[in-house]
Amino acid sequence: MSVMAALPKDSPIMRAWDAYKASPDYANSLKWAAHDEYRVGSMWAAFLQGWTLATERAASLHESVNPASDEERGNSVPGAGAMGAVIEYRDAIRS
Repeated sequence: MSVMAALPKDSPIMRAWDAYKASPDYANSLKWAAHDEYRVGSMWAAFLQGWTLATERAASLHESVNPASDEERGNSVPGAGAMGAVIEYRDAIRS
């Protein structure tokens, strides 16, 4: 059995959803989704836009984070591990 709960209004995804609902793109998708013959295409367009933006963001994060660990970068210790990069990625994704 799965349990679902509402997300807090101040969560990043809910803030993004509220911003999207206020956009012209949302109004346009909603208008076309009201017509049976355009519903699937409208939903595809909204999905594709989200997918594209997420992919672009992931690519830009990859380019902005140095894959070397803090130990490798700061203290010139080769092969010290990549935990520093993992933490940087995590922090960049959260922000």
